[in-house]
Amino acid sequence: MPDYVAHDQFGQEVLGRLGEDLKLRALAYKREYDMGLQGPDLFFFYKPYRKTEISAYGAARHREPAMRMFGPILAKAREKAALSYLMGLVCHYTLDAACHPYVNGHSRNIMDHHRMEAAYDRHILSRCGLSGTGRLLTDPSGLDFDAIASLWPGMDAEIIRKCLKSRRFYTRLLERKRLVLFFETIAGKRGSFSSMFLPDAVPPEQREHMRRLDELYAEALAQAPERIRTACAAMGTAPCRLDGFDRNYEGEAAHEQAGEKLDPL
Repeated sequence: MPDYVAHDQFGQEVLGRLGEDLKLRALAYKREYDMGLQGPDLFFFYKPYRKTEISAYGAARHREPAMRMFGPILAKAREKAALSYLMGLVCHYTLDAACHPYVNGHSRNIMDHHRMEAAYDRHILSRCGLSGTGRLLTDPSGLDFDAIASLWPGMDAEIIRKCLKSRRFYTRLLERKRLVLFFETIAGKRGSFSSMFLPDAVPPEQREHMRRLDELYAEALAQAPERIRTACAAMGTAPCRLDGFDRNYEGEAAHEQAGEKLDPL
């Protein structure tokens, strides 16, 4: 949380707050930057109808301390598409870490979580005067998949390509609501996917959540440029710790993650 619309809009707003040098570097490979804004979530689209080692990889990246993920990435100086993608990743982390504690604290289960993030995507679209998500579902062909994969140890360009292609397919599938509801009923899993439907308007019961998430969004927006500068300055130094990267994507501090083990590939 938040979902892909909020993450994308957040990243566009962060661009306007970056210094000229970093902004130009991000814009030089804008599509890779935009993909980075979706963070490890792309791995959840790999055969989402069942558990896989790829989706487990994405879940592990969310649970582990941010420095365990960013440390190996920053051990090497990144340029061009990889650098733009890295800046997008930092944006994703910043917004997730800010919002997840609230969302998880106000969700009884994963379906509540999905409904809140879907409502927030609708809220963002309405706030920006947008009616749909078409711009966010462009064909991923032409992206530098090798550069993207270089930031994910254990992954390769073909897996990244499949994840992004699948993301486009399944996000579009969610627009076919009757079909999704039919298959949920047949499978006996009502709500598993329909809880992710983008509502036509923000439900009344979600309005207070939207107000609070807007506050957290603003806090994250103020933090993101400095975190990007910190990460970029640390490239090539194999840092063990960086200011602003002490929590995981769930917003949990290190002591709250004690005993956590990564899912194997």
